[in-house]
Amino acid sequence: MSGESLPITTSGFAEAIKELPISAVYSKVSELRNSILHLHRSNDELRSFINDSCESEDDKRELESYIAENASVIASMETRIMLLRAEVENRGQLWIEVENPTDANAVGNQEMRATANGADADGTGPEAVTTDVHHGSTSRGTPANEPSGNRNEENEQDGVYL
Repeated sequence: MSGESLPITTSGFAEAIKELPISAVYSKVSELRNSILHLHRSNDELRSFINDSCESEDDKRELESYIAENASVIASMETRIMLLRAEVENRGQLWIEVENPTDANAVGNQEMRATANGADADGTGPEAVTTDVHHGSTSRGTPANEPSGNRNEENEQDGVYL
């Protein structure tokens, strides 16, 4: 047996995620997005070093090969995210993600929410169910954009409604 492990194939990954609960699928998306963010940052730092400090052509070529390898890994991770999205949608679920998730501002500053079950377009109404994807919590009858301090305490004590 080899001491080096190989990454799972795309088809193997697609088959494996069929057994995962939705929460694990979204967790995997979050993990992949975080890895992509770090790889982009690493590539930016490598490019900066190449442009500002690298003197040897051999070193430049080696560092550029690392950048290319990172880009290949990023493409593979983005393919996996597309497979995860397809799996969520194949289960009849709503895909919830920031449109440009690799943008650091979008990832760090925007809360992702979805509303369903008779909610008005703005997420209000007595049948509104709001899911906070970052925290995995659910609330009933409260607008998604209303601060938690203004929510009806009776609704919060009723538990989680799915």
